[in-house]
Amino acid sequence: MTTIQTTTVTTTSFSKESWQDKKTKLIAKFPQLKEIDLDFEEDKMEKMIDKLHSKIGKIVGKSKIGLIKFLDNL
Repeated sequence: MTTIQTTTVTTTSFSKESWQDKKTKLIAKFPQLKEIDLDFEEDKMEKMIDKLHSKIGKIVGKSKIGLIKFLDNL
């Protein structure tokens, strides 16, 4: 029997206000990211994390959970 584990983004330590600062840092560090990749909408957080993971997850060597921790520490 194979178990498939899925990751769901449920909590993060950043708010819309703090996201603006993180967004600036991310664009400076990863020029391949565009403003549209970093649009913050709480009800679409999972989609944004998936998009970020596909664009920079491999660069920073992080799983989705690791990516969230990386973002929390920016």
